[in-house]
Amino acid sequence: MISKHNIAKILTFFKNHKKTNNLSLNISSKTIIINKNNKKGDVVLKNNKLAVNTKVSRIFRECCEILAPILINNKKILFGQIGQSLDGKIALNNGNSHYINEKDSITYLHCLRSISDAVLVGVNTIIKDNPLLTTRKITGSNPIRIIIDPSLKLTNKYKIFKDNNTNIIFTNTSSKKKLKNSVIITFPKKNFTKNIYKYLKSMSLNNILIEGGPTTLSKFIDLKLLNIMQFIISPTLIGSGIDSLKLKPITNLNKAIRVKNTISKLGKEIIVTLDFNS
Repeated sequence: MISKHNIAKILTFFKNHKKTNNLSLNISSKTIIINKNNKKGDVVLKNNKLAVNTKVSRIFRECCEILAPILINNKKILFGQIGQSLDGKIALNNGNSHYINEKDSITYLHCLRSISDAVLVGVNTIIKDNPLLTTRKITGSNPIRIIIDPSLKLTNKYKIFKDNNTNIIFTNTSSKKKLKNSVIITFPKKNFTKNIYKYLKSMSLNNILIEGGPTTLSKFIDLKLLNIMQFIISPTLIGSGIDSLKLKPITNLNKAIRVKNTISKLGKEIIVTLDFNS
C-alpha cells in the first residue's frame, strides 16, 4: 500500500536509483525491495511509465507518476516550483493567496520537499506567508531551509526560527543580527545569485527545491541555473494580481524559452514541467 506514511520512502528509493528506467518494487509497511519479476511488482517503472499495482489513493499515485521519471533521469536537480492561476497569478494585489491551488497541490509540494536536501525561498515568501517549509502532510525528512534575504529583514518572530530545523540565510549586509538555528552567510551584491549557487554546489546538495517567490525563481531562470521548472496550474482566472514570474523582457519571440515539457494531471489541476536539460 502507498500512503502518506511511505510515499516519501518510495520517492527516495527512485531518487537513489538514477538512470534505472526499469524498476519493479515490492512495498511493505517497513521496506521497499526490488522485485526481480519486473511485471508483477507493487510499483513498476518501465520506460518512464509508472504502473501501480497496490492500494493507493489518487493523489499519491499521481505524485509517483509525475516525480518518478524526473528522479530517475536526473543525477542532481535544481528544481523550481510555483502554484498559480490559469492566467499566471500567484496572489491578489493585496497579497492574499489562500488558496489559489487545491489541497492536493500542498500534498504534492510536501512530497517534493521530502526528496529535497534543501528548500530555497526569498525573504518575501517568509514575510508574507510565514511558512514552516516542512513535510507535515506526509512522513518524510525535512529539508534544510535556505532563505535569500539581501537586507537581512527577518527577525526571530517567524516560524522557521522556532523549531530545531537548520536555516541558512544569504545576505548582502554585514549586520551582526542573530537569528535562531541559523547560519548567516554574506556575499556582495555583484553576482549574488551566482555566488549562492556556487556555495550550494560546494555543499554537495543533490536536490534543491526553489519554492519562490517570483523574483527568486526568475533570477535562477534568467541565469539558466534550473534543471526543472514546474507550474501547478489551477483552472482559475483572477485577472489582476501578482505575476508568477518576473523574467527579463525580450524583444523577439526567438528568445522565448522553449524546452522539452510534459503536462500531468494532479486532481483538478495540471502540472506543466519544463526540462531545461533538454
